[in-house]
Amino acid sequence: MQTEVENAAKFWINYIPDSSLASDKKEALWKALVEVLLEKYMGHWHIERTMLGSAYRSISNWRGLDTVLVKAAHRARISVDVLERWLPRDQIMWCDPYSVTYRVGDHGSVLTFYEDKHGLLEIVKKSVAEKVSRPGSDFVISAYTTPVVIRSADG
Repeated sequence: MQTEVENAAKFWINYIPDSSLASDKKEALWKALVEVLLEKYMGHWHIERTMLGSAYRSISNWRGLDTVLVKAAHRARISVDVLERWLPRDQIMWCDPYSVTYRVGDHGSVLTFYEDKHGLLEIVKKSVAEKVSRPGSDFVISAYTTPVVIRSADG
């Protein structure tokens, strides 16, 4: 969770130009945002089911600054006006196990800011192994190709 949260904080802080905020203040804001996010996500981080709680872990600047951004600014003793001026509007970011993704606008594509491909691959392998190990279960893999059916050893 630490790596994903640090990248989520970096995602938002990167929008603030160095010329508008001293580097020590920018660092303080980043640290405060990391702290606020770690507090918020405690108990809502599901390694085995990465999409569970994704909406809860989202941060947006949709119709106003997300409360976690405001809380981090207050904690870092930085004016919220700085965030309102520099953070893009109509943007949402999701901080999930193994990835940080975002979308601009209602109908934009979801883009990746950070991804731990090794972690994602391990979850997929574990999920497939669990499904195949169930008696009488078939697991179908179809990724724009001819479907492949994996049958359990007892089937």
